[in-house]
Amino acid sequence: MSTLLVIHICAISFWFGVVGAETIIERSRSENIEHGYAVARNHFFIDMFLEIPVAAIVLISGLLMINEVHLSSPLFLLKISAGIFAVGINAACAIPVTRRKNAANNGQLDDVIRHSRTIDKISVLGIPAGILALSIGIFS
Repeated sequence: MSTLLVIHICAISFWFGVVGAETIIERSRSENIEHGYAVARNHFFIDMFLEIPVAAIVLISGLLMINEVHLSSPLFLLKISAGIFAVGINAACAIPVTRRKNAANNGQLDDVIRHSRTIDKISVLGIPAGILALSIGIFS
């Protein structure tokens, strides 16, 4: 197993752990207003310092491993597409996460709720794509 593949697998594992932890804290955001604001702030810092950097490592290490053999396999192309889609969705989610943190800092509850719903909708797209890419990688 190459060093690059080990880095890729470790980064994927870390990324999935971060997404799992975020999902858990997101489910508690409605406990009360202040807790919801804290979730918004914490999710922002988790994204900026953990999730986005590790997603970039996953993307870069994955792209560096692509060769012509991979590009001739429809299943591998599906894996690559799903992985790139998951990273892209993750990057796109940073926009409402940032806006929600700003709304929380300004005590704008309606905006926090609106951005939370957007984050939920985006996550529904990205998480299955990541699971698909991982599953193809494991079972092929």
